[in-house]
Amino acid sequence: MLNKYSDENKMIAMGFLSYINDLKDLDNMEQELKLYSEDENRQLYLWKSNIEDYSGIVALSFSENTVFIEYISLNPSYRSQSNIFKIFDDIQQRFPNYVMLGNFGLSEQLQHWRQNKKKLEKDTKEND
Repeated sequence: MLNKYSDENKMIAMGFLSYINDLKDLDNMEQELKLYSEDENRQLYLWKSNIEDYSGIVALSFSENTVFIEYISLNPSYRSQSNIFKIFDDIQQRFPNYVMLGNFGLSEQLQHWRQNKKKLEKDTKEND
């Protein structure tokens, strides 16, 4: 589940951002949070798995009909393809009218996710 970032979750967000090499420096992290707070085309979301606690953070940017996944930073114990796929599902559910794209590191996973979804849809139709 994606929950939009707010200042009351700043410390939680900073914890997940600290897993990103470029944001380990406190000044860089503060600038990143400021950027996402001030730019209406950028949004940060805290991600919850099925458990109560937050498990990661997702940075999105938007253009006309595109949602671009800038990065995903997860707690190390939640770093798996299945959780990345759950995040993609959550993004698609929240922004159904947008085309979802990802950074260089996520583009291959997005491709696998799309293939997996098509296969599931095909299997579901064949079983009906």
